[in-house]
Amino acid sequence: MNSKQLQYFLVTVQKGSIAAAARELDIAQPAISQQLANLEREMGSALFERSFKGVSLTAAGKLFEKHARKLIDDINNAKMELQQLAAVQQGKVRVGMLPSIGNVLSMSLIAQVTRWYPQLKLEISTGPSYAVKEWLQSNQVDIALTYEQEVEPRFMTVYPLIEEFMYLVVGVNEASDNYTSLKTRETIHFWELSQYELLTPGTKDALGRLIDKYERETGVALKHDKAYSGQLMTGLRQVIQGEGLMILPSSAMYHLEDSKVVKSLKITQPEMKRQVIAATNSNFALTDAIVKMIAIIQEVTATEQQAGHWRGKFVGQLKHADVCSLSSSTSTPGSLEATLRAYD
Repeated sequence: MNSKQLQYFLVTVQKGSIAAAARELDIAQPAISQQLANLEREMGSALFERSFKGVSLTAAGKLFEKHARKLIDDINNAKMELQQLAAVQQGKVRVGMLPSIGNVLSMSLIAQVTRWYPQLKLEISTGPSYAVKEWLQSNQVDIALTYEQEVEPRFMTVYPLIEEFMYLVVGVNEASDNYTSLKTRETIHFWELSQYELLTPGTKDALGRLIDKYERETGVALKHDKAYSGQLMTGLRQVIQGEGLMILPSSAMYHLEDSKVVKSLKITQPEMKRQVIAATNSNFALTDAIVKMIAIIQEVTATEQQAGHWRGKFVGQLKHADVCSLSSSTSTPGSLEATLRAYD
């Protein structure tokens, strides 16, 4: 018996037929049939009742299913723990973040890590909010930088970073002349947004859920009819070309605003805002390297907020100078200091 056979067995159970399992796994049907037959031969019992409608579990199959699920869970947990061990041994911290967060944090974070811990390897991955959460849960990243809408208390430990303000973003070139009245303003009421065509993600994305929340709370229905690719930079290009407006935090577009390519209006009445957080997987112990990285992330966040690149209220508590005091409750006494010396 091997993990491949267990996987084929469980997918077949889920799909109710070998043909459907073959399509799900993108594997030839005879290959699955052969592996299932080998599994039944090894177990000494028929696990499936087969008919022209598909398959169903026998009594033996129902019993085996419980063990198969536990075995697969144990294998996956072992893989995740080994991945974490490998990352620790390599002195690597994997950070997942959204493009809007990466736009304001990535370069400063890399510079700060290089300055303080040149031997520590920082690996950054960017993706949509739901993907970043999935990466953290499956241990593909050690730290997720995301939004409060994505918090899952059952496996996340959360470290607040900043409560960011949201803005309506408009292009300022000739292509955006149909938004001329907005270009001289600094603020806009939430209800006024209903007058304009917006480029917005769906509710699978954290930003989409935030917009939906404010619509429900205010009773104001916004226009979401404009086609949006879901890619931040593509959306901003559409804004610059006058093809619509976006609701974004300053972190996503401050560089374009500094270059006078776009203009932002703070959304008020109600003030539109959300909390940005760093999260770790509570199923795994914090390493000294991860503790250090959280401290640096909070320090860089504070620096970017003070520079006006990330407009909002800094809510993080930890600073780089406090890293040793935090580690005393999360790691073996003296282990962080030893790690700091190793990286200096």
